[in-house]
Amino acid sequence: MNTEVSAALKRLNDILPLESGLKSLSENDASLYCKLLNSYAQRGSTLSRDEVTDLISDADQALNNVVASKLIVLDEDGNPAGAYPFTSEEREHKVHINGVTAHCMCALDALAVSPMFSTPTVIDSQCRVTGEKIHIEQDGTKFTGGTLESWFGINWGAAKSDTACAASLCMEMMFLANETVAREWLAGSPETREIFDLPSAIEFSAGFFMPLAVNCQQAA
Repeated sequence: MNTEVSAALKRLNDILPLESGLKSLSENDASLYCKLLNSYAQRGSTLSRDEVTDLISDADQALNNVVASKLIVLDEDGNPAGAYPFTSEEREHKVHINGVTAHCMCALDALAVSPMFSTPTVIDSQCRVTGEKIHIEQDGTKFTGGTLESWFGINWGAAKSDTACAASLCMEMMFLANETVAREWLAGSPETREIFDLPSAIEFSAGFFMPLAVNCQQAA
C-alpha cells in the first residue's frame, strides 16, 4: 500500500470508524448489520423494519444500536435505508451483483462490493464532471474490463461533524472520466481534494471495507 493510500485510509477511518463501530456492537447487533448488508447483495435491497422485527425481539433498540455505530442509516419511517457500502437511495453508482442491482453510497463503496463478497461485479456510474458513462467490470481487487482509464476523487472538505457521512462526505466521493479530468478537478481545490487512479482506489476501498466483510464472515 503506497503512502498516499495509507494516509487516506487512516483519514477516512478517523472520520468514519466503521470497523471499530462494528467491533463495539454486541454479537446480535453485529449480526443484524451483516444481515442488512447481505440482503443488498442477495436481492438488491435491504430488510424492512418489519422483517427485522420478525428476526429480533427488540428491533427498535437493535436498529438504534447499529445506527449509533454509523454502520447503517434509517429513513424517516425508521426503515433501514443503507448499510455501508450500500444505500436504498437511487444514487449514481449502481453495482450489479448476483443477478441483482444495488446502489452504493459513493464511488469508493461501489469498488468495495466485489472484494467484500468475493464475487464478480459490474459498476455503472458516471463522471461527476463530464457526465461520461463509467463502466467497470471487477473481480475482487482486479479489473476485468470497462472504462479503466477512470479515476477516483474525494473532496475531504465535504465532511461535517454534525451531518451523517452518508449525506456529506459520501456525496463527494466520485468517479472521474480520466486522469486529465481528475487533475483539472483537483486543481479546483487542491487543499481539500485528492485523486487516485483505479488501482490505488481499489486498494483504498478494500482496505477500508474488507475488515467489515471479515467480521461478518467470522460471525456467520
